[in-house]
Amino acid sequence: MSLKLQFVRCIFCVILYLLTCLLFLQLKTKLNLIKHIYIEENNKIKEIDLSSTIFAYNKKSINSNIKLSQCNKVKLESNYQQENGSLLKQISNTCVKYNLRTPLVTKHFLYSPKHKSLYCWIRKVASTSFTTLFSNIQEHRNMNSLMPHSSKELQHLTNDSNIFKLLVVRHPFERLVSSYRDRIEDNTKYTDQAWIYTKKIYHFTRPNLFRSNKTTGSFFQKIFTRDKRLQIVPTFKEFVEWLLQESPEHDDVHWNQYYTHCALYKNNMNLPNLEQSKGGCTDFKLTCKYFQNLTYNTILKLHERYKIDFEMYNYDLDKYLLCKSGITKI
Repeated sequence: MSLKLQFVRCIFCVILYLLTCLLFLQLKTKLNLIKHIYIEENNKIKEIDLSSTIFAYNKKSINSNIKLSQCNKVKLESNYQQENGSLLKQISNTCVKYNLRTPLVTKHFLYSPKHKSLYCWIRKVASTSFTTLFSNIQEHRNMNSLMPHSSKELQHLTNDSNIFKLLVVRHPFERLVSSYRDRIEDNTKYTDQAWIYTKKIYHFTRPNLFRSNKTTGSFFQKIFTRDKRLQIVPTFKEFVEWLLQESPEHDDVHWNQYYTHCALYKNNMNLPNLEQSKGGCTDFKLTCKYFQNLTYNTILKLHERYKIDFEMYNYDLDKYLLCKSGITKI
C-alpha cells in the first residue's frame, strides 16, 4: 500500500471517529431534551426511564404496546420516536417469535460510571471509535477496566433505568464485507482472523494447497510471509462458502449475529442505525460489488444465517439479490 493511500485512510479514520463522537453526543442531547420536556408536562412522574422513552426493551413497554409520549412540545421528536417505537416493536416480536435466551456476556460491554453510559460493542460497526471514546472519557487505556466487573453488576446496569445504554447496528451484509476486507483481504498487516481462518478456508476451497514438496514448500510457506501476512488471499466467495458450512456458534466476533452478541431482549438499549449516519468505506455499492460474485442460492443462505438480525431491524434482502444483475442504484 502506498504512503499516499495510507495517509488518505488515516485521515478518513480520523474523520469517522469525529463523526462518531458527534453522533454519540447528539443522541445523548436528544435524550436529555425529551426527559426535560416530559417532566414539565407531567409533575406526577418523578423519574423518566430514558430507555423506555426512546428504545426501552422491557416487559412493561411490550405489554403496553410501546406507548410513546403524545406531548405537543416534542413534535420535533415525534418522527424519531415513531421510528424507534416501530423498531422496538419489531425487536420485541422477533424475540418472542424465536424465544431467544442468549445470556449476557460482560466482556461485550463497556461502562462509564461518570457518565452513566453502557455500550455493547459490535466489531465493524464503529466499535473502534466508540471504544476509544469510552476510553477517553474514563481516562483508561486498559479495556478490561471499562468492562462491568461481574455478570451480577452487568445485570444490574441493564435493569437500571438511569443508565444510558447504547448499541450501534448496520446492515449485516455490509458488516460482513467490511469484516472480510479488513481482517482477511487486507494483507498489508497481520490479523488474527487471517492467520486462524485462512487455513480452514483453504481446507474447504483449495485442498491442493496442502500438498507440499521441496519446490513449493509447506502450506504456511506458500500462504504466509515471514511476518505472518497473507501472500495468497482467499476471495470473498471462498470466505462465504467456508462460513456457510461452519456453525454460527463458532463465529468470530467480527461476523457473528447481533442478537447473540448483545442479548438485546434483556437490555433497554438505544439503537442508532449506522446506515442513517453517512460514513464508512463499505457502503451498499461496494458491498454489492462483492456480492456480484455470489450465486442467488448463496445469498439466500447468508440471509438465512443472519435471518434474526434481518427481522429485528427490518433490513432489506432484495436489493442484494439485484446485485447479480449489476443494479446498484437502490
